[in-house]
Amino acid sequence: AIKSRAVISGLLGATASCVGKVALDPSSPVQSSARGLCNRFVPAEVVISALTNTTIPSGQVCKGIELGLRGVCLLLMVGTNAAMMATFLEGMNESGTVAGTALANAANFSLSAIYGMVFFEESITTLWMVGFAMILVGAWILSSIQLKDNNTVKKAKDR
Repeated sequence: AIKSRAVISGLLGATASCVGKVALDPSSPVQSSARGLCNRFVPAEVVISALTNTTIPSGQVCKGIELGLRGVCLLLMVGTNAAMMATFLEGMNESGTVAGTALANAANFSLSAIYGMVFFEESITTLWMVGFAMILVGAWILSSIQLKDNNTVKKAKDR
């Protein structure tokens, strides 16, 4: 049986990494799109006070919006990492440390690849696919191992 908490922690970890890359990489598609939209729709100068006729160049407004977007992404990354750690600990309790770690890593690896292809136009090689298949097989083997319950062994010895 697949242990869901360990898998969920891996998915959350991959999501946190993706959001962190979006926040910190100025060439990320989200940052580029936000910059392009801002430059397209914000007028050349933004009036912030009609009484004093104070204006701010659109470049500064767009940089402020981009910085705000980065801040939101960083907060999302921290929150997602916190949720990942909580579910990872639950996943290790649910399936054991070795199987929980393997399942979390397999899920993280899988979703990281998907995020890389979709959001960052990364390519996947044949060697990567072979390694990925080996990770999945290993995770499946580890997750299918039945752990002995110490109480069961102790009761058998008491007889």
